[in-house]
Amino acid sequence: MQFSIIGIAFLGTLTLSAILTPAVRRIALKTNIVDKPGFRKKHLLTTPLLGGLSIYLAFGIVLIAGMIIVKEPAGDVASLGWKPLCLLVALGGGLMAFVGLVDDILGLSPVLKLVFHTVAALIVGFIFVVKGTLLNLFLTGSSFAWLAAPLTVLWLVGITNSLNLLDHADGLAAGSSAVAAIFFMIINLLSGNYPVAFISAALAGASAGFLIFNYNPASIFMGDCGSNMLGFVLGIIAILGVYTPEGSIREIAVLAPLLVLSIPLVDTVFVLNYRRKTGKPFFTADRNHLAHRLMRIGLSHSQAVKVLIVIAILMGILALLLPTLKPYQAVLVLTHALGLIGLLSFFINRAENRRKE
Repeated sequence: MQFSIIGIAFLGTLTLSAILTPAVRRIALKTNIVDKPGFRKKHLLTTPLLGGLSIYLAFGIVLIAGMIIVKEPAGDVASLGWKPLCLLVALGGGLMAFVGLVDDILGLSPVLKLVFHTVAALIVGFIFVVKGTLLNLFLTGSSFAWLAAPLTVLWLVGITNSLNLLDHADGLAAGSSAVAAIFFMIINLLSGNYPVAFISAALAGASAGFLIFNYNPASIFMGDCGSNMLGFVLGIIAILGVYTPEGSIREIAVLAPLLVLSIPLVDTVFVLNYRRKTGKPFFTADRNHLAHRLMRIGLSHSQAVKVLIVIAILMGILALLLPTLKPYQAVLVLTHALGLIGLLSFFINRAENRRKE
């Protein structure tokens, strides 16, 4: 697979997403599928949902086109060939988008929404496990190899819901997804894993095309349709990725996707810990996510999102370095990243406490 084909995948989904989003926006307005201002919502005007539909359609169209047009590329992953891989990712992403679309239209409660997200991720995750796509990590050949299947499903459930939680500020989920997908594309290009690089490029383009309309002030939201699909596909890409030059599973393999997806993962940890400390139910929606807290200490909506996107880029750069490092050096890089996140948490807490005084 040539680099030009991967570039075409990115430009193709970006163009399609940018064309489809205004059309989907008009449909959302006509059918009254909108997000109205509320006590925990920053936006002041009624905003159309369904943006996730344009993201998925752009991604799915390019993926199916690639499956049909592109010859079997080098860099076969897991036990899946090129066409089965594209088909499974397209169908799995479609199921996740559909579950989110149901929530966008019917307005499910946070608990019921989590249940549906989890069930869908379990179903799709199980299918991928059966097809041989496993989060092996360090388990291959050990007595704990049986943990690969449940860990795979748990990872998919976790990252799907993390991206869903991240969709709390204009442009944040779409921007973070585009950044993560771009770094996954570069990492897999460098390691010769072209099928996953193609999928990553397509997802990055679809997210970037939607971001044009979703950046603050957003004229359309992706809704759960978009965040579910993006989270699930990013989770699959993370599993399929090759993070060492040899393509082997080494200690550093697990660190790269954790760094690339650090923003949604950290936001989930922070908000759940915040709810635990304040005694609030875990499944109750609130305004205590990272972007919300940055805005509370004085940043504008746009500035808060930009800060988090810059952090995502810096973490992605660290992930690019990992293949060149020895295992102990990779652990030091991860420790460095955790230290930066710890400092961010410290300064946010300190600023919030000062504003309360």
